[in-house]
Amino acid sequence: MTRIQRLMLLLPVLALFACSGDDVQQLIANIEAGNPQTLRQLPETVKRINHSLNDEQSAQLVQAIGFALVKNPGAVLQSTDVMDKDGDTLVQRFGTGAVCALPVDMDYTRDSTFHYYKLASDSLINAGLPAKECLDIMQASMDEVKAADMQGKMKWGHKIYIP
Repeated sequence: MTRIQRLMLLLPVLALFACSGDDVQQLIANIEAGNPQTLRQLPETVKRINHSLNDEQSAQLVQAIGFALVKNPGAVLQSTDVMDKDGDTLVQRFGTGAVCALPVDMDYTRDSTFHYYKLASDSLINAGLPAKECLDIMQASMDEVKAADMQGKMKWGHKIYIP
């Protein structure tokens, strides 16, 4: 087999590991929308692309999964549960602990953060017992934010959360 033939055989495999910026942005949009199919396939998708994501894309992906809690908490929590149990720590970083915390590190305003918290916690309460761990994480995170805010230590950003 020639080098060109071997390369031709490898190209489809290499394409599986590549994920363009446009592809990542479309994935993020689908996740934020709570798309059931995208969320169902999320553990496999993350496993496939996590090594090719830069820090900004990784942060956007965690944020999108967290925002999807408002629209489709059951599907999100099923996916994060699978990622929590994955042996790869780069996959685990998209699990329950990360997505159930607040997106305040993403430069959102105080009102946006509190608005997101209200919507997401209501959604998790409505999801029932399977959402309890996530709700507990979110409440603990919000308690820290409120304490820092009361002490004047919270630095709020300029982004606006629009569900």
